[in-house]
Amino acid sequence: MCLCFFSDEPHPDDTRADRGNMFKTGMKDAPCNNPGMCCVACLCPFCVNCYLRHKALDGNLDNYTCCQGYYDCMCFKAGSCGDQGNPCCLCLEGCCCDSCAVSSTRMYVMDKYDIASDPCDRRIIRFNNFMQLLACVCDILAMFDESFRDCAQLIRFIADIVYAITAACMNAQVDLELKEREGQAPVDYATAPKVEPPMDRQPQQPNPPVVTATAQQQRTFPVTIPEGVYAGTQLQVQAPTGQLMMFSVPPGATPGQQVLVPY
Repeated sequence: MCLCFFSDEPHPDDTRADRGNMFKTGMKDAPCNNPGMCCVACLCPFCVNCYLRHKALDGNLDNYTCCQGYYDCMCFKAGSCGDQGNPCCLCLEGCCCDSCAVSSTRMYVMDKYDIASDPCDRRIIRFNNFMQLLACVCDILAMFDESFRDCAQLIRFIADIVYAITAACMNAQVDLELKEREGQAPVDYATAPKVEPPMDRQPQQPNPPVVTATAQQQRTFPVTIPEGVYAGTQLQVQAPTGQLMMFSVPPGATPGQQVLVPY
């Protein structure tokens, strides 16, 4: 009943709302469809965070960066602080940044297989966020009024339970998705539809192609780096010969920039 008070509409900045694919199971059905992973995620979330990220990266930790670049800010950029390909950083992320680790793996899988956000999932996530904010407000009130302390502890306890269940459902959902799509090639972002930039932003001119010494000695073709892609991401592209091939986005490449891919 609580979920009925929260909207299932996508956030205005949600670029994943109109995609063609959906998760094999929603978060509300994940405990029944994948009960083992749901229970393990509740009992040992830190181990599950590391396991699922490793699985989402197809076992190749060379493509790992802190939160896969989804939580970059002005003072920090994933892949620039010795975190890329570092298993110790993955362990620290899974243990110390639990919520970011869970969300990053889910967003990475959604981008990898072009999966849209589910309306019911949005309600569950909004309910969880509301409980965390409510608990935070009660904790602040309890600092100034002792009569709020018992209420704050109760709300915090409920919020922690809601978060643990939400994170477990999310991990179970992602684990089932990876099992279902095992061996399936990721989406070809080079040919996927691009999201148009807001009207108040001026389109950026593409940067000149990045040429490496190795590329100069081989036949190459240009590939434009799409939005939402970062260094180390595996992209599937089609060579001029018609052959489908994978290449890793080189460090320093930015969206809109062209790189020369050897074939």
